[in-house]
Amino acid sequence: MLFASTQSAIGGIALFAALVIVLSYAWINVRQGRAEVGSEIELAPNRKPYYSDEELEGKKLDRTLTFGLIGLFVVAITLPLYWLNEPARQEGAREDFNRAFVARGAAMFDTTENGGFNCAFCHGGMTAEGGTTPFTITDANGQFVKQVDWQGPALNTVFLRFSREEVRYILTYGRTYSPMPAWGVEGGGPLNEQQLQNLMDYLESIQISPEESQAQVDQAVADEMAAAELAGVPYASEGEAMFNLGYYTGFAGGAYACGRCHTTGWSYGEKGADGNGALGPALRGGVSQVRFPGAVAGFIQQVDFVCAGSERGVNYGRNSQGTGRMPGFCQVPAEPQSSPETGEVGVEASEASDPDLDGGMYSKDDVEKIVRYVRGL
Repeated sequence: MLFASTQSAIGGIALFAALVIVLSYAWINVRQGRAEVGSEIELAPNRKPYYSDEELEGKKLDRTLTFGLIGLFVVAITLPLYWLNEPARQEGAREDFNRAFVARGAAMFDTTENGGFNCAFCHGGMTAEGGTTPFTITDANGQFVKQVDWQGPALNTVFLRFSREEVRYILTYGRTYSPMPAWGVEGGGPLNEQQLQNLMDYLESIQISPEESQAQVDQAVADEMAAAELAGVPYASEGEAMFNLGYYTGFAGGAYACGRCHTTGWSYGEKGADGNGALGPALRGGVSQVRFPGAVAGFIQQVDFVCAGSERGVNYGRNSQGTGRMPGFCQVPAEPQSSPETGEVGVEASEASDPDLDGGMYSKDDVEKIVRYVRGL
């Protein structure tokens, strides 16, 4: 922004100098003008006696050439300097656009009293660290069953587990059988594509780093195991605690918990048997061994799958096809990028796209503990 401001200042100085020259020239001409006092022969410029050769080729010529040289210097130096910083000006414009988009997204995320859509109410305020919201459970016919308090997941890690395209899909169509409504126009909601983009820009601005996320997990797992012990239903392993992370403590609104999607009633405190199936498929009865066969090879494949998540239409394991709804828990999704040379879209080269690296919400060691627990269900 400093370069962009300097560039603007240079342009302003050049414009000011040009205006001074034009106004000075006009003022001098007006001053030299006089009322008609004689015939056209007396007033016509081509009939007026001018300077002699001695005067023209003396100080006047030197002065005129000096002014011309100064003007040429101004044009030759200031204009290249101004455009030399064009990349910085464009970068500054992008930063301004980003700030504007984030501000618009924040306004939409905020409470309805501030003109927003009250996303903050369900997701734990403007920092989106997870919260709760009232929700009405209905039966298959839409009849009232009960009123519950539903955990709204933290969104300050949403881009550690989902790509922008996946987040856009969730925002557009919502989550069925949950308090999350469809927000995009295509899903029947009120937000157009630009508004969804701004909302995601705001969410990106509040994301924590993978290192911060994994540091929080260490403490959260200990707290969850202690809370389960107090509730009289102790966890048998850290993997089980991570599968249900936040059920007893409310940590991150269950954003880290596999049980949130794979266990009925998990989100409102009435969970069934771990992995009995909900939004995500059931995991009990040896399903993992069938989908990822082999004690060693299957375990490694399943760990990589949980680390990376599913991609819509992409096969995984044995006879399984991804829906894009399964997030990746130990690597940040790689975003598609267009090549400035060819315009072709490819995948951004990033260390985060390597499943052997610990770059997501969980470390790979944590995911291995979860998979061991899941394969024993």
